[in-house]
Amino acid sequence: MARVAVITAPNIGYRNTGMLTVDLAFESLRRRMGGGLDATWYTLHTPETVPLRECARGTRLPFRFLPLTEHLGSLRDHDAVVFWGDFLHTRHYLAQDATNRLLDFGFAADRDAARGLLQRTMLLADQPDELLARTLSYGGTILHNTQSDYEDKEYGPLFSRLVTRSHRMWVRDPLSAAKIAHLRKDRTTDCFGSDAALLSRPGDLDHLPTTPWSRSLPEGGAIGVFLGARTPVPDWLPAFCQGLSDRLGAPLEWLPWFDRDVPAAVGHIAQRPGEHTIGDLLGVLPRYRLVITDTYHLAVNAWGAGTPAVCVGAPEPTPKTHDDYLTLSDVKKHVFHMAYDATDFYLSTQEGHGQDLHRIVHLVEGGGADAVAARIREHADHSATSFTETLASLLGAPRPTLAP
Repeated sequence: MARVAVITAPNIGYRNTGMLTVDLAFESLRRRMGGGLDATWYTLHTPETVPLRECARGTRLPFRFLPLTEHLGSLRDHDAVVFWGDFLHTRHYLAQDATNRLLDFGFAADRDAARGLLQRTMLLADQPDELLARTLSYGGTILHNTQSDYEDKEYGPLFSRLVTRSHRMWVRDPLSAAKIAHLRKDRTTDCFGSDAALLSRPGDLDHLPTTPWSRSLPEGGAIGVFLGARTPVPDWLPAFCQGLSDRLGAPLEWLPWFDRDVPAAVGHIAQRPGEHTIGDLLGVLPRYRLVITDTYHLAVNAWGAGTPAVCVGAPEPTPKTHDDYLTLSDVKKHVFHMAYDATDFYLSTQEGHGQDLHRIVHLVEGGGADAVAARIREHADHSATSFTETLASLLGAPRPTLAP
């Protein structure tokens, strides 16, 4: 049986539902490819670094993570290595998010030690070229990389080596794809893959347990709302949400995508009673008439489930200080919607700039939202075929026929 090492971003406590859907999507592909592929899962520090969130406890997830820093040598025992999703290769992620977490949890003594660990794990600094030649990277992004990053004497050469000597890379946005094509000096190979979470087709995650919390909602029976996690709720937004509710004839309800307090500005929105599971949070998405959120992967997963997502973000989504994480910048939300001609559903937080309630209602009721969802699904299916055929070829296996 072929052995594949899958490297993902750490998701402590499974707190981030969206990151979990990214990981689940690889398992969805593995199942659809049939037998003959054994995955070993690695991350910088395991979910169990902190207590698991309540809705994840008791859920049998199809993977168990190993800490990559302790098992780097075992990568060479695998037939292929796959970096899966997120900002794993970007300098800002390595210098900000990843370094700070390693220090916070005591996995590195200082920033220099953290930098060395990250160069060995995320950039494969000490691995031979033959391992890079059987390495794939799917669903990442280098949206925020700049020339000054490449001029960094440590990051620049290691990043360039990884990009140019890896077997193949797919990134989740067209701007990153253009950058990868330039860096690899390959203008013919398609580098633009869908977000990894979209590679789970509707029904693929039905194996996750659900409860009446999600099953009791009639199809189209509500509008799911999750706001305030990534972007401050602007003053005009609560009334706008209510206007959509009134026009579409569906009540607003709070969707607890993350475990956090409901912001005061939308505290009046009803919460569905009872305890929920991870499966409920995903299973309820296709039942909604609409989702309204400021959170990237909730919007992505809603569209993937065939439910239109109204996404809220800043009009000039750039960090204001060195301490602002680029991984949380609103740029990724805007670029995702631009890539699929879906900016009708992207709302600037600045009042009077594109908040067209009537246009959104028209697109939802008139089929325009369905066209966007179909466009996203078509690209995801194409990306899934491209990735699985490449992986099968790398492993020397017959080309897989993905089940519908």
